[in-house]
Amino acid sequence: MSDTDENEREKWVTIAYFSKYAEAGMACELLVNNGINASLTGANFGGLEPLALPGGFSEIRLVVPTAEAERARDLYEAFFLIDEESFEKDREISDE
Repeated sequence: MSDTDENEREKWVTIAYFSKYAEAGMACELLVNNGINASLTGANFGGLEPLALPGGFSEIRLVVPTAEAERARDLYEAFFLIDEESFEKDREISDE
């Protein structure tokens, strides 16, 4: 491996892991549509999905350049992670 290849790899960080390619694609598309240079790496097992690997993760990874990582994480978390406090408020409103 050349120094150039090694430097290129260091510039990208993993934001999330996925067991289903469709979910990974949605997350990647969200970031790309918001101006972030995002990409998917790893294996796509096709008909074998979901295929969780030891440790609970798939080899499908959502990666972004290090310089865009903070903004990418914020966007990803805002759209794909459940905010328990907001969820409880919504439940209280719907129960009224």
